[in-house]
Amino acid sequence: MEAVEAAVKLGLISDDQPSLDLFDVDYFNKRVDSLLAAFPEDFFNHAMAVKANSLRCVMKLALERNLGAECASLQEAKHALKIGFPCEKVVYDSPVKTKKELQEAINLGLHMNLDNEREIQQVGEYLNTFSGETPLIGLRINPVVGAGNIAMISTATKQSKFGLPLMAETKQRILKLFKEHAWLSGLHIHIGSQGVPLEKFVQGAEVLMSFLASLEEVCPGQIKAVDIGGGLSTSYTEDSEPEEFQYKLYRQQLEQKVPLFFSGKYKIITEMGRSLFLKAGTSITRVENVKNWIEDQNPILLTHLGTNQFPRESYLPHIWRHRFSLCDSNGKRKEGQKLTVDIGGPMCFQGDYLAKEVPLPFPESGDLLVIHDTGAYTMAMYCRFNSILASPVYGVRRGKDGKINLQCYKDRESHDECMSFWGHESPKPVH
Repeated sequence: MEAVEAAVKLGLISDDQPSLDLFDVDYFNKRVDSLLAAFPEDFFNHAMAVKANSLRCVMKLALERNLGAECASLQEAKHALKIGFPCEKVVYDSPVKTKKELQEAINLGLHMNLDNEREIQQVGEYLNTFSGETPLIGLRINPVVGAGNIAMISTATKQSKFGLPLMAETKQRILKLFKEHAWLSGLHIHIGSQGVPLEKFVQGAEVLMSFLASLEEVCPGQIKAVDIGGGLSTSYTEDSEPEEFQYKLYRQQLEQKVPLFFSGKYKIITEMGRSLFLKAGTSITRVENVKNWIEDQNPILLTHLGTNQFPRESYLPHIWRHRFSLCDSNGKRKEGQKLTVDIGGPMCFQGDYLAKEVPLPFPESGDLLVIHDTGAYTMAMYCRFNSILASPVYGVRRGKDGKINLQCYKDRESHDECMSFWGHESPKPVH
């Protein structure tokens, strides 16, 4: 809890700023070290999932480690380019692209993964008149290996909205698309993320490489890049990364099942997000009030973080749940006998609970609630409902002297920044 104490001593928790996020730079770099140690070859592009954490300063940390950027929208792709990611390491794979976005991605030189036949047709028409160098363009296929434990983020079922389903009855149709469009030079899969067992990721890779073998027979040498997606799970309930999802274990299983990955024949892309960022993040909110009126009901903590920053946790608490600690107003960790409480957020609807049935050491107004493992899919999913100002974010590093150093990565959102979302002060004429 040293970083929490440091934040308090610097006056970063106040009425003007009752919540904040911390990002542990040293921990993030250790995760990158682990990834690069498992997959050190220069034909790998380890593209961070921008949707997991889109903060400029965090993305710059990834860029400094020579990671790429996997982008789920053209806005994310331009964001990555502006930060300094080279265009060939920016992977653009939105499932829904307009004709203009497809053309702009080609003009920008992005590595683009197409989703469907219509996108293939639109790109083909544009390339007929395009005079520049055609960038790497792949096609997303769905290996149909089934869902993991969390259906809403499993993308390899028959009814997945992503990519073209690869089954016995569709294989020839997909092969035909590659035969008819020689500029299709990549293959892409992504089967899901949290809750998907490691063997299912490997199974997806096996299906991909089996299809690639068939593709090489009909279009030899056409495929230059293979994007195996990402999404390795981590843990929200333990303080360490799960042994069964170590990057080196992933490598070992891929070497056993798909050794061609490591031949250097193809450029290989990974898309890691949660497993890189999650445990580097910590969110802190002041406890404003503790309601303890009804004897047989849990006391309710009222805080500044709920559905505004943790929508999945509020709407699907049986799936998404964090670890919590409690500090006093000076940032010192509280210990001792615990009380089971419900943690409410700041938003104006009854479902706004960060978690229920949480054991904490007798909370009081002014205490600091510490929410662990918030470095991915929290600030990136921030909600505009009720116009709650988004928290600031501070990068945390430990100096050579062992002391904690904080740097501001993002200021607390201002009133004007928040209100700009709600449009013009007066209607503007449309001509």
